[in-house]
Amino acid sequence: MAICQRKWSSAMSDGGGIIAEKAAFDALGRQLLALLAPGDVDVRLDASVLAPVALLQVRARNPRGKYKTDEGSFNAPRLNSQVSDAVTALRAAAYREGAGTWFSARIAVTADGAASAEYNYDDEPHWDAPVDSVAYVTDFKHFPRDEAHQPDWLRAKLAEGRAKHT
Repeated sequence: MAICQRKWSSAMSDGGGIIAEKAAFDALGRQLLALLAPGDVDVRLDASVLAPVALLQVRARNPRGKYKTDEGSFNAPRLNSQVSDAVTALRAAAYREGAGTWFSARIAVTADGAASAEYNYDDEPHWDAPVDSVAYVTDFKHFPRDEAHQPDWLRAKLAEGRAKHT
């Protein structure tokens, strides 16, 4: 699995792509920070995204959280359209011509406002239900990738989805 990890600092700046991506990341971070309730330690968003479909899951770690897992206790803040829109904007800002954009991401924001991200550019995203291969074709139209940046699983999904269109 190829994951790109990023932690932003105010010293990062070089032309449009990174600046736009940082602005989109900051906007999403602010939206996630607003989801924290008293006692929450941090909030984590797991996102699997294609242009026509997204699976967003958010957890706020809290020692007295309502839900229990091996990772500890957490609450499940209610997602809103601003978070969804910010995820969409971040994915678009992360697009690089020929290389594409990420398929899934994990964004974490601590109660003191520190944020980090892990982006998956190469592995098939996790879904809680099957996603039609046509969704991958639609996504490819929005975020094309050169053949060198197309993993085998993506080439297979694209071929399957294109066959459905003929």
